[in-house]
Amino acid sequence: MRRRADRWATGFIAATVEAWHELRIHKLRVLLSLVGVMIAVASLTSAIAAAGIAKQVLVEQYEHEGRPALLGVWAYSNEGMSPSPDVVRPAFFAAADKMDIRYAAMASSRGIMATNAGLRQDAEMRVIDPDYAILHRIVAARGRWLEPADARNMSPAVVVGERIMSKLGLKTSQLPVTIELGGAVPVTATVVGTAPKGYSGHTIYMLAEAYEHWFAADEPLTDAQYEMWVPPKEAKKLSFEVRRVLAAELPGYQVDVGRQDYLAYADEDPLREVTLVVSVIAGVILLLGALSLLNVALVTIQQRVREVGIRRSFGATTGRVFFSVMMESVVATVVAGAVGVMLSVALITNPWVADKLLDGIDDVPPFPLEAAFLGLAVSVGVGALAGVLPALLAARVKIVDAIRF
Repeated sequence: MRRRADRWATGFIAATVEAWHELRIHKLRVLLSLVGVMIAVASLTSAIAAAGIAKQVLVEQYEHEGRPALLGVWAYSNEGMSPSPDVVRPAFFAAADKMDIRYAAMASSRGIMATNAGLRQDAEMRVIDPDYAILHRIVAARGRWLEPADARNMSPAVVVGERIMSKLGLKTSQLPVTIELGGAVPVTATVVGTAPKGYSGHTIYMLAEAYEHWFAADEPLTDAQYEMWVPPKEAKKLSFEVRRVLAAELPGYQVDVGRQDYLAYADEDPLREVTLVVSVIAGVILLLGALSLLNVALVTIQQRVREVGIRRSFGATTGRVFFSVMMESVVATVVAGAVGVMLSVALITNPWVADKLLDGIDDVPPFPLEAAFLGLAVSVGVGALAGVLPALLAARVKIVDAIRF
């Protein structure tokens, strides 16, 4: 058995070396046959890599509404009225602690006036907890996000949308800056960061503790939303548990819990269409590349009848001829595939292209290795498939055919 394996390995190496020498001899033929494969592999690899980036963009856009699985929690009195956040918020976080849920946050909104140097702008005040940014994948475009320590600042820290900054005549490069919030007796707030580009442009974020200290006496919050981030596989089970624990923390109130992320009611992956479109495009690209290679291979094998016949006259078996001709195609497509993958990597990682593709992405994905490996694997498969028919024709060549030629 070992000798058979050694003979097979020796024959494979010899056929590969022989194929490489044949490719060096027929440089023009190889170049013509491999241009299509190289372009096909580069296109395929680039399409898969771009699809990964596109899926990341879509995921981040969806997760601005809430990461999966995001549980929304609501509490009502027997009359159907929402209790004050002063009542629900402590009970909500107590329930989260008991269930060892790491990320939880309250969110409430109200209108407010922002002013700076005589410029005024109506805005939405979003009163939140620090984990709100994690639940909704918010990363400050400039500066930083709100931290628990900001609740003790002498000037309330805020994160402001870039549109408000522009309306107030402020530049994001000047952070931190101060603005006035409120009406008759405005409060001086410190802008420590700006919201992501294109996201919540007219919103001002402030910690709940800071709002309670500076604004709640005049305008107490009357309604709020409560959210938790839990593992998707345990979302259904935890929904019942959160309802039970929070109901015990809020006797006399009705508690409802439900998922509200983009996967909550999805029967299938919402990103499936992107994958399907890319797969169809990749299939067409590969088909064109394979047909181009097969066409050139079939034409050239007719011109090599004399060569194959001479090899048969020196004792080359049918299997050896078949394998060596097929290996020429495989070796050639592997080289073309490697060049195509390198072209794809150079294209996707090009600074100008990266700026266009990665604009607005928080978690920039690296060039997917699976795309590179798939490109190489596909080049091997295309080479083998495209080489089978020419190899069969070569294997049928007889010594007498060489005399005719």
